[in-house]
Amino acid sequence: MKSYTAVLLALVLASVSTAGRAAGHPAIAVSSLEFGPFGTVTLYQTAPHPRRIVLFASGDGGWKLGVVDMARALATQDALVAGFNTVHYLHALEHGAGPCAYAAADLENLSQYLQKRAGRAHYTQPVLAGYSSGATLVYVALAQAPPNTFRGGLSLGFGPELPVTKPFCRGAGLRSTPGSKHKGYRFIPGRALAAPWAVLQGTIDKVASPAATESFVAKVPGARLIVLQKVGHGYSVPRHWIPQFYAAFQSVAQVPVAPRTATDADLKGLPLVEVPAAKDTGDTLGVVISGDGGWAGIDRQLAEQLAAEGIPVVGLDSLQYFWNRRTPDGAALDLARILNHYLTRWHRQKVILIGYSRGADVLPFMTDRLPPELLRRITVVALLGPSPTVDFEFHLTDWLHNGSDTAHYAVLPQVEKLHGPRVLCFYGVAERDSLCRKLDPARYGIVEMPGGHHFDGRYRAIADRILATAQATPVRSAD
Repeated sequence: MKSYTAVLLALVLASVSTAGRAAGHPAIAVSSLEFGPFGTVTLYQTAPHPRRIVLFASGDGGWKLGVVDMARALATQDALVAGFNTVHYLHALEHGAGPCAYAAADLENLSQYLQKRAGRAHYTQPVLAGYSSGATLVYVALAQAPPNTFRGGLSLGFGPELPVTKPFCRGAGLRSTPGSKHKGYRFIPGRALAAPWAVLQGTIDKVASPAATESFVAKVPGARLIVLQKVGHGYSVPRHWIPQFYAAFQSVAQVPVAPRTATDADLKGLPLVEVPAAKDTGDTLGVVISGDGGWAGIDRQLAEQLAAEGIPVVGLDSLQYFWNRRTPDGAALDLARILNHYLTRWHRQKVILIGYSRGADVLPFMTDRLPPELLRRITVVALLGPSPTVDFEFHLTDWLHNGSDTAHYAVLPQVEKLHGPRVLCFYGVAERDSLCRKLDPARYGIVEMPGGHHFDGRYRAIADRILATAQATPVRSAD
């Protein structure tokens, strides 16, 4: 049986490749790698540096036959397509650490690893695609993810349940209940997703009910249902669905845009996000250096909360900024450029510096190297979830979790060099290796928060503590 299946699969792939060349499509290069809970990941591409990235989740049958054809079809759309076995992935989640599964983070890690491995000049948010149970996984990840995580999602043969025993984390807003016959989990629609979601549904699908899918999609604001006539769950006749498949992909993918960068001459090339104040009444500027995921979750929410209190914020996207090699001295010069520009532009006198995760790790190095005339303006340095060590570039080993440590810089000595600004250090009670636990509470403001690295979403409490400390800390006089 195994040899027959292998021969059949080879014939299918050969016919697809031949058909693609006959239709004028370039040859598709196929390779594979191993990555964490996904196991074997198969890569398809027609060019060395495709503009788009697609993560494709298989159905219950694993990575073979029909989903291979779908992946190869997307590869002709100027995309690097990474396909994986959803059954293998869900099995790995069942045995993973933690009380719940966070598929959005796993998929983001896979995307970052693939793009760093490919030597891409900058990071591009991926499109998620999936068939059958993989289609459901796409919805789960989109519902969990904060904005700016994924470009969009495509689901083919979607159903609202997954047969797992471990629940999925709520994340940004995923909701679920026990599944039918108390097996697995059934997902509940209703929340607008942070990225476009298109669902392709066959009218003669005997596995995924067309009526149930239509009802589910209608309850997700902004989602789009694409009805496929004469298409069943097997998607066996390409001419009945391939044109709509391509059009749906184009609608959610678009052409990947370059990362946000400042256009002012004195800030050229920096991946910055501006969050203007809701009211122009204060004297304080906020600078937030994001975590590894870029400008997405806690970083964005903290900035919005500060802006609502009259503090304009400029954010530095760590994922884009540290995608290529930086140094502490160079990063400090860039921070000085940011401060000089926005203190003048927004007419502010005081500064709050906030770093999350990698942003917290690098912030002490950047702050200590600032010129005295800028350093004295900083009232608070808030470190959220800092680690003991850091490097100023992403490495492939950062996503492999294989025990190796490529970090070159110890963070604790750098924190201890900071004199003048009030240093706050926030950590989740579940973070056993947090740098905050090593700091002297008599000298620093050590704040224990619920949960782990994301503080159970208690970002309002963090913002309130930072604001209260800033209000009580004056600008230091010039020497």
